[in-house]
Amino acid sequence: MLKLNKQNIKILLTSGLVFMLFTFSQSEGFNLFNKATAQTADLLGVNNSPLPAQMKEIKQQLDINISPETPKPNDNVTITIETYGLDLNSTDIQWIINGKEFLRGAGKKNLSFNVGSTGESKITLNIFPRNQPQITRVFVFNPSNVDLLWQAETYTPPFYKGKALFSPESSVTMVAIPNFVSGNSRVNDSNVVYKWSMDREVMGDDSGYGKNYFKYKADIISLDKDMSVEAYPVGQESKKGVGETTLSTKNSFALFYEDNPTNGIMFNYSLTNRINLGSRNESKISVFPYNFSVDNKNSGLEYTWYVNSEKIKIPSNTNTVTIKRNDTQKIDLASVLVDLSNPTHIMQTTQNAIDFLFNNK
Repeated sequence: MLKLNKQNIKILLTSGLVFMLFTFSQSEGFNLFNKATAQTADLLGVNNSPLPAQMKEIKQQLDINISPETPKPNDNVTITIETYGLDLNSTDIQWIINGKEFLRGAGKKNLSFNVGSTGESKITLNIFPRNQPQITRVFVFNPSNVDLLWQAETYTPPFYKGKALFSPESSVTMVAIPNFVSGNSRVNDSNVVYKWSMDREVMGDDSGYGKNYFKYKADIISLDKDMSVEAYPVGQESKKGVGETTLSTKNSFALFYEDNPTNGIMFNYSLTNRINLGSRNESKISVFPYNFSVDNKNSGLEYTWYVNSEKIKIPSNTNTVTIKRNDTQKIDLASVLVDLSNPTHIMQTTQNAIDFLFNNK
């Protein structure tokens, strides 16, 4: 009879562990052999070899391309499918749009359709491989338009019908106006999630719930900026809409206007080139800045006036001067030039010139 002691117990445990390892290695090696054989047989097209489940899943994976991914109202959308585990050219493919069959047949791998102006478009793709389970994919499109507006924080004169432009070093505010409809009512802009991007870089700090505006200040040397915003109602990302625009900076400029003693400043037309005053001995003119980062014509801008190349000694914030005929030197031509500059924005500078002809005979 075997007497159990520490030495004998150690021998028994070691023997049992060796036996277990040998049995496991034999079983695992056999399983690995079976797996390799099955996969090799499948690649060679042998039908009587078992097909692992993961190979079936690979065969059902589709390469799907949608263009554009986030369509706008009335956009044409194209869906293209491809797979490397199935010959789609000889496979029956069905496309269903909003419950109605739109396209069906062998090799119908492409679908093109118009998403319409409003509402949801539900696309169902059914693929019927031979001797294999049906493959189904569903796509939902909610064309939503996002209007992207911008307003530059620059100055234009009174009664100017144009738009204040975005100049170097100026600031601009962009506002997204999504057009989402839920039922019969429009979704409030504050209940929308916004994601702002500049030159395809997401502006994380300016994006989020209810952030429908974006502020940007141009650099000294400013380049065009591609701006975009993605928006969708809270909890309904499938209804995503996109707005895009390009911000281009325009140089500041200035125009001359007549300061009429009876009617005031004549904003209905600007003075250009050469003005013939005939028998008049003087003319009062004003210059007005456009697209400078100021609140009004006198806030911070510096005006430097010259008449026949001589600097006029007047305060630097004066935008109005009176031009008189030089009787002493009997000069009938007055060439006027004005320099405008914004001391706090070095790239906002311009000049303009005009000639006045007195007593022309």
